[in-house]
Amino acid sequence: MKKKREYIRLLCIIALGIVFGVLSKAADVAVQGNILGNIFFYFGLISSGFFIWVVICTIISILSKNKIWAMVNVFFFLAAMILVYYLYSYFIVNYLVLSVIKFWIIMLVPSTILSFVVWNIKISRVLKYTVIAIGAVIMVFDMFVFQGAVIGAMVIDIILYAIFLSFILSKRFNKA
Repeated sequence: MKKKREYIRLLCIIALGIVFGVLSKAADVAVQGNILGNIFFYFGLISSGFFIWVVICTIISILSKNKIWAMVNVFFFLAAMILVYYLYSYFIVNYLVLSVIKFWIIMLVPSTILSFVVWNIKISRVLKYTVIAIGAVIMVFDMFVFQGAVIGAMVIDIILYAIFLSFILSKRFNKA
């Protein structure tokens, strides 16, 4: 029964990856000028960086049953997202750069390994605060390098960082 629950959770994570893949690519090509277009513009800025994916994968890792499920869940989330993102790019937008696809496929391996490490913040205070500090550095890097200090995107990043902190520091998910 418990294994069945983990497989259902995995299917939900894959579905989430598919949704984020579609939304990310749609945001990349969204036209500004109306409310929906402007929202997509900011989401496109955020999803072009690393921080949103760090936050989502950290949450997936923390919520996973154990280290192995953390790795499996993060791998399938990212794989589904990358697959759908580039299928959308190819079939809808008619744009595809193979070198970029190769980069993101290669990045699946360290991301999966890092999910194993991040799961351990539940039992290690030093690791917990290291992840918090690295998250802050990635957020600031995204804000000023990837997003170009756009106020709307910065506000979203700060909200994401608050969510990131709340999951990492929550007593509910930690044993340390």
